[in-house]
Amino acid sequence: MLSQAASNRLLSIHRVISLVFCLLISWSLWTGILAFYADFVRPWMTPALAAAVIQPPPDAVDSLRHVAARHAVGAQWTMMAPNPLRPFFIFSGRFGETAPLTNLVVNPGADVMVPWNGVLTDTLFRRLHTDLLLPKPYGRFLMGLAGILIVLLVGTGLFIHGKLIREAWSWRRRSRLLDLSDAHKRFGFWLIPYLFVMGLTGGILGLKVASLPLDAVLQTGGNPAALRALMSDDEPGKASVDAAGGVPAGFARCLDRFAERFPDARVGRIQRQGDRLMVEGIPHGRLTWAGEGAGSLRADCSLSDGALGPARDARDGGWAGVVESALRPLHYARFGGTTTALVYCLLGVLCLWIVDSGMKLLWLRGEKGRDGRIPWSMRLFAANNALYILLPLVLLTDNLVSGATRPWLVWSVAAAAILLHLLPALDRLRPALSRVALPVLAVAYAGLPLLRLALFPSAPWLGCAPVMVVDATAWLFAGWLFAVAWRQRRVVVGALAGETA
Repeated sequence: MLSQAASNRLLSIHRVISLVFCLLISWSLWTGILAFYADFVRPWMTPALAAAVIQPPPDAVDSLRHVAARHAVGAQWTMMAPNPLRPFFIFSGRFGETAPLTNLVVNPGADVMVPWNGVLTDTLFRRLHTDLLLPKPYGRFLMGLAGILIVLLVGTGLFIHGKLIREAWSWRRRSRLLDLSDAHKRFGFWLIPYLFVMGLTGGILGLKVASLPLDAVLQTGGNPAALRALMSDDEPGKASVDAAGGVPAGFARCLDRFAERFPDARVGRIQRQGDRLMVEGIPHGRLTWAGEGAGSLRADCSLSDGALGPARDARDGGWAGVVESALRPLHYARFGGTTTALVYCLLGVLCLWIVDSGMKLLWLRGEKGRDGRIPWSMRLFAANNALYILLPLVLLTDNLVSGATRPWLVWSVAAAAILLHLLPALDRLRPALSRVALPVLAVAYAGLPLLRLALFPSAPWLGCAPVMVVDATAWLFAGWLFAVAWRQRRVVVGALAGETA
């Protein structure tokens, strides 16, 4: 038999491991939600994009001409077509032989040409969601593992609480802890399909993307030069960029030929490699989206004479192509439009609450140690919840005011929030600071739409769906924070009244 001290030590190790995996799962959900919101936030803080949302989608030829008028686009580049949530092309290429890869948001009708990776979740949260800010194969592997863990979490939760299938609509109010436990089980039951699909698709896609680089690492024994040679797509002796370029004469002709042959498909991606233009189309009604996997029609076209080659259906690769055709659009919600994205975001927030309440239940039963000290697991849990509130506000405000994400500001706020909850010396200060901070944060969230109006009073905000979505989200968040602050105030007033009585 193990001694009591050894048992307590093993239990502490178990809780630390559980905390690490729960935080990994919760941040995969949270950053995924913020990555969804990036499509709404760009028009919310950019007047030109807000105007572009209510205009017809831009033309591919005009968009390429818009870029070529300011940059030497060369003869190797890729253009991603607009979709219902992105009223612009994304141009990806190098402006010079030794220039870095540049990704631009392009909409000539609204005179927009700004860096794609320069704002909000495109850098920090998108990389957190996909790679944990680690090198791609390793970070992607860990996030794929997080997806598999979500599937295991769903499966074990269903097995443990399967009896709630009959009781899923009933509700019994007994105590705060038991009410939280019941809510966790019942909401978790109804969210099982969504959590299962997102976890499974994210896990499979993450592990798939990571498998090729990891296999290359194993083949080369970690040798950097050999690894670059194995993973490079460039042919020996071939320059990475052709300095000549601009808008090729046969560009419009190739797009017209593709539209004539496939009238039921829309262009999703265009890629130029010298004299060859690859056009990727998405058949209407097919659950897919170009640039993120299979499920599309691809045909090569000669820019010199406009001859269009045979089409290749991405599903012809066998079962793997069929699976990827379904998984990617399901995981990224690339079907439908604004309504689909909002439903995904709402379900994601509920799933985040399920994971968060599960963590809270895990440690709330033993809220404090015998000596009255707060366990480290509870401190990390509270710090994690503080980051949920602070980081979106910092990112939205910083991008609205400066037009970019300043990493030092993000890391400073995050470090301050974590230290505030981790340092035992600040335990007495924290409750008073929380009572002051919550109303201030609520006012800040409520004031975000007013700040945007003050900065850009003449912008065409009305009628722009993304703007209304972000405004409504900010006000809902503010209302929730006001409610929490009011509830805390009532508890404090009640405690003081009890002491005086």
